Amino acid sequence: MCLFKNKQQGFSVIELVLAILIIGIISSVALSRLLEGDVYNAAVVRDQVLSLSRSAQQQALGRTDVAIIIRPNGNDLEIQTVEDFVDVNTFSQMQFSSLDMRSVVIAGDANVTASCSATPSTNIISNSSPMVIQFDALGDLYRGGVTTAPGYPVTVTTGMRLCVNDDPTVSICFSPAGFPFRGNCE
Repeated sequence: MCLFKNKQQGFSVIELVLAILIIGIISSVALSRLLEGDVYNAAVVRDQVLSLSRSAQQQALGRTDVAIIIRPNGNDLEIQTVEDFVDVNTFSQMQFSSLDMRSVVIAGDANVTASCSATPSTNIISNSSPMVIQFDALGDLYRGGVTTAPGYPVTVTTGMRLCVNDDPTVSICFSPAGFPFRGNCE
């Protein structure tokens, strides 16, 4: 006498269909991340610059000569929050961040708040021409710009912008009060 009944081993058709459906959904999500890496990298660059700019503005309260320096270096974007800022080579570093910026091009302007798509790539930011954003003791924008732009350092009166891939949706605007926000400055 057999104590166990003969059970069929394997999966039902419904179980196989569900497994294939789940694998398809996971694959489509993973592929969308790989195929749109440039949009993803641009959003990461924007969010990191926003975060460090807000931190620098807070650190500037009650101090003088606090700045943020944005400098591409190869495939990386180096962002430094500094104090005792004199120029891009003379300062005391407070905070440093480096992130991947492959497929990302950044440009910046002081006192130009038109959309990035209206005046694309005006002042390209590079290792030899970083962007400096300097705050005063009230956390307001004081002066800055791209170091190779005419008239640098510019006293900021109407704000600053940082164009990421000349796309207004992933770009940053700095109000005259020093607060950075994403999107168009207009």
